[in-house]
Amino acid sequence: MRVAIVGAGLAGLSCAHELERLGFSPDIFEKRHRVGERFPNVETMAQSLHHAPRQDIFRYVREELHLPLSPANRISTFVMHGPREHAIITGNLGYTTIRGHHDKSLETQLARHIRSEIRYNQNPDVREMQLEYDWVVVATGDQEWSRQYGQWTPHIAYWIRGAVVSGDFNPSELHYFVNTRYAKTGYAMVSPFDARSASVGVGIPGSTAEEVDEYWQVFRDEAGGLWEKEQYEFKLEKFESGQVLSPVQGNVMFIGNAGGFVDSMGITGQCTSMASGIHAARQMVLGDRSLERFFRRWRVYAQRIWRVRRAINAWTDTEMDTFVTACKHGVGSALASSPFNLLGPAGAVLGALPFYDDHSPGVGPD
Repeated sequence: MRVAIVGAGLAGLSCAHELERLGFSPDIFEKRHRVGERFPNVETMAQSLHHAPRQDIFRYVREELHLPLSPANRISTFVMHGPREHAIITGNLGYTTIRGHHDKSLETQLARHIRSEIRYNQNPDVREMQLEYDWVVVATGDQEWSRQYGQWTPHIAYWIRGAVVSGDFNPSELHYFVNTRYAKTGYAMVSPFDARSASVGVGIPGSTAEEVDEYWQVFRDEAGGLWEKEQYEFKLEKFESGQVLSPVQGNVMFIGNAGGFVDSMGITGQCTSMASGIHAARQMVLGDRSLERFFRRWRVYAQRIWRVRRAINAWTDTEMDTFVTACKHGVGSALASSPFNLLGPAGAVLGALPFYDDHSPGVGPD
């Protein structure tokens, strides 16, 4: 069986690792000159948002996905900053991970365990590859091919601006900001790599390149006291999430963000992207429709999260502070320690409300 994987990011490398574990060596193509070429940054894997919160999320990654990965830090404190209110949540909150061109990034870790050759500076035509390979796996991290195959429905686009900074940090403590003055209905975060460096940034939904620069400057002015010096800035002009109609089209599979396996809140994409790659490999080798079954379950959950995101799109600073205040008075800790992922049920409740319309406009990509 000949398999081509287009994209050597988290989803593509996870697929390659599982194929090798099952006895096959894929051809891997990456349009950049290295794995994880994008800017290094710190992301989160929240324990309460894992599909099985009682199970340690990295134990799931290692034992069920068979991926030999390690997090950057364990999160024990989550500091929430509203426009006027603050809250501190403590407990077993999950992990931070490093992404991009960094020795400890998830992509770099995975690449070390891949035996198949990664062909860099290659951006092949998927339609042509369909004729050469038994399977073509699209793991490009964007929606170019999903759109060309008529599969893509966009939900939301975030414009991201930030920097890697130096200072004194607690690696187990994250700072999360909600404030329409510098994030609209998005967010800002300060996430440590270690005790001396962190990534900071803003994610603005429904924005523009010029607007996000202005918001970023406001955030730097207000929160800059949390760090000492900016080492360098980074910019991701638009990160879009949405859904595909089906992850399998003939002998082409869409995984990771190309397959819609990143939610519209931007909070559970790493684990589901890796899982989509694993399930794609198992479906190709075992013929068990593993990816399609996983997609059906994920689609229900992602639609529920999209309802929550669309409700947040209408928030003002008053609602932001109400949410932070509720977290301060125990709601946040209760959610964090819950044995259930409550985000999906919240979306289900929204969908059952008589005035809710799944087809009304949200914050789509600009």
